[in-house]
Amino acid sequence: MSTNKLFGLMLMMAVWTNALNAQSIGLTTENDAYLLKMEDAYYTNGLFLHYSYAKLGKSGSRQIHQFTLGQKIFTPLLRNTQTPVDIDRPYAGYSFAQYSQTHFLKDRSVFQWAGTLGIIGPASGGEGLQNTYHRWLNYAQFRGWRYQINNQLVLNAGAMYAYHMVNTQQFKGILISDAQLGTGFVNASLGTKWVYGLLNSAQQSQLWNAAQESKRNNKKEFYFYWYPKITWQGYNATISGGSRTTADSSVTRTPQRWVFQHTLGLAYSAGRWAAQMELVHQSRETLEQLKKHRYLSLQLQYRIH
Repeated sequence: MSTNKLFGLMLMMAVWTNALNAQSIGLTTENDAYLLKMEDAYYTNGLFLHYSYAKLGKSGSRQIHQFTLGQKIFTPLLRNTQTPVDIDRPYAGYSFAQYSQTHFLKDRSVFQWAGTLGIIGPASGGEGLQNTYHRWLNYAQFRGWRYQINNQLVLNAGAMYAYHMVNTQQFKGILISDAQLGTGFVNASLGTKWVYGLLNSAQQSQLWNAAQESKRNNKKEFYFYWYPKITWQGYNATISGGSRTTADSSVTRTPQRWVFQHTLGLAYSAGRWAAQMELVHQSRETLEQLKKHRYLSLQLQYRIH
């Protein structure tokens, strides 16, 4: 083997080893019942398993690659559904697989794109999962799953661009815009994320799931944030459903065109572990929805160095 080929092979092995040493696995769970207010409605449960790794792109900038398996469950406010009139937010289950790439452009800009393949409807398993954990926890059952949104394939693409308007060591003000287009969701949002605390640079921060170096290079982070945003909903299959037939018994509703959301969060990371907690307050998603909604998101991540 020539010297050049040997050097090239060693370089490829070094890059691959570096990627393998910058991995993480994580679990996120979201539920309104975590607020201990006996609330169980609307976006009632979310469960996500994610795996990510970091590597250098062709331009030398850092990239984060992430794979996510997830499920979301939606229900109306009233458990004892007697007729379709009782449904202010449709019953729906949504299961999906997603791949995303996050790119860091210079010091202040972050770009992310994602592709999602999923299913909305009975095939998602939402009804079975909710009935199972409600039985385990001795919670009352929702009685209207026979009216859930019909099966629909989700094939979606999304993009996000963020710009650090304020970018100091302890405080960041970030303008964030994102959009989705596909068979399941068509929307666009704009918001600002205000972050204060012990922070690393964007390319090494848990803020962008980028703190995946070895322990000796992985600095501790502890920060608070507030993230208000407004979303325009063009189409949401968990509300409007897909194609309908005369035999279709699913109940759909009319989506609110504009949805406001406020997120308060707390994050900590050190060494191999990272944790995050978010309180999300969301305005009504449908014209018929009786109340606004709140839920808590909990995330735990382990880094494989």
